[in-house]
Parts: sequence; C-alpha cells; structure tokens
Amino acid sequence: MAFVDQFIYAFVTLFVILDPFASIPAFLALTRKVSDEERRRIAHRAVFLAAILAYVFLFTGESILDMLKIELSSFKIAGGIVLGLMGLETIMGFSINGKKKEDHDSIAVLIATPLLTGPGVITTTILLSQQVGMLVTAAAAFLALALAFIILHFAPLLKKALGEKVINVFSKIMGMMLLALAVEFIRTGLAG
Repeated sequence: MAFVDQFIYAFVTLFVILDPFASIPAFLALTRKVSDEERRRIAHRAVFLAAILAYVFLFTGESILDMLKIELSSFKIAGGIVLGLMGLETIMGFSINGKKKEDHDSIAVLIATPLLTGPGVITTTILLSQQVGMLVTAAAAFLALALAFIILHFAPLLKKALGEKVINVFSKIMGMMLLALAVEFIRTGLAG
C-alpha cells in the first residue's frame, strides 16, 4: 500500500471510531448550563486529553502488549469485540455501561474518554501502528483529532444547521462502519 492509501485508510478508520458526531448530543447536554466560551474551552480540553491518550497508546501500546505477553491477534479479537459492542450501542441506541451523571469539572474528561478516545481508539492506534506504521498512524490521528476538535468547537452551530436527526443519521452510519471494522478485526485476528 502506498503512503497516501495507508494514510487514508488510517484516517478513515480512526475518524469512524472517534465518531465526533455521536459526541455532539452528549457534549451539548453536558454543557447546556455553561457559557459558549466555557463550552469551547471544554471542547478544546476534551480533544487535547483525547489526543494525549491516543498518542500515549500509539507509542507505548506495543510495549504494553509485549510486557503483558498478549499476542497481537488476541488483541485484535478483543478489540474487535469492543468495537462491535460500540457499533451496536451507536446503531441500536443503548448503553452497556449505563449513564452516570457527571459534575461540571469532569465534562472534558468524559468527552475525551470514553466518548472520543476509548477502548476502540486505543486498540485501533496499536493495530494501525503495526499495519501501516507509527508515522502514518500519528499523522492520521492528528487529522482525525483536528476534525473532532472542529466538530465539537462548532457543535451548537452544527446541531442548529443540520438538526439532531441528521446528526443521528451520521452517527448511525458511523456505527455501521464501526461494526464492519469490528468484524474485520475479529476475522484477521482469528486468521493470525
């Protein structure tokens, strides 16, 4: 695969798993009582924290797997199961871990993880670094996180312009793509 193809593959994969459109309703609900300026600050902090998590696992994830003696194929299968559950949650509209009420100080952390950088992104950054290399994955993660930043920064305008139904449709499509990625991870994990 050429660099451009690898980059596009890594970017689309990470962006689908980040799924910032699915975060818009939760983000707006959690920030409904704050000013627009504070909402933007929370969005910025959330994406910054998500980036830190993604890059920490990008650069140390393989070492962590080696230290724990976990084979990459086993991690692919486990990651596929997690991605599959996340895809089903998005498509079907239920939550496996339940909804916890968060205080104002933890909104950015809640948006950063698990909504943006959760188990799916962590798994995928490790797997992508194996498939397409660390440099390609790092660049793709940067672009995916930059788009997530823009989407959350302008979340109130996007919701107003597109409407909640359109955002929900985008989210469901991302959920289907996430489920397809999960099946692919499990398939290649079993083959490995």
